[in-house]
Amino acid sequence: MAINTITASGNLGKDCEQRWTPNGKAVASFSLPVKQGYGEHEKVSWVICKMFGPKAEKLPEHLTKGMKVTVTGEFVMEEWTSQSGEKKSAPIIIVDKLDFGGNGGNQAGSQQPARQSQQSQQRQPAQQNEPPQDWDDQIPF
Repeated sequence: MAINTITASGNLGKDCEQRWTPNGKAVASFSLPVKQGYGEHEKVSWVICKMFGPKAEKLPEHLTKGMKVTVTGEFVMEEWTSQSGEKKSAPIIIVDKLDFGGNGGNQAGSQQPARQSQQSQQRQPAQQNEPPQDWDDQIPF
């Protein structure tokens, strides 16, 4: 059994677009850049992300060009025939989970625990530099 899950993070290439299927189901789509290689060999490809149903109805007003997001979903190759009869395909992520800020949650909320741990680390060295309260001059050796 194969597991088909992909996670991608990046800044939106354009505002989220919304369409409706003939059955009245909402479809929201947006694009994310995916980098391959490094240095002068680096290449950027764009992956289309799609979300369906009730979540897709509310999504476009929240996703604007340049916003950082992280998506998790199923990777598929969408295939179609153009009006000229040419067969085409494109990589698509069918989004199951979307996090604003690109780091698995709200940026402000995720930074707060880091600040708390830094403060506790700053307090600890001061306590470690002081001798214990039960200090005595008798050395056992």
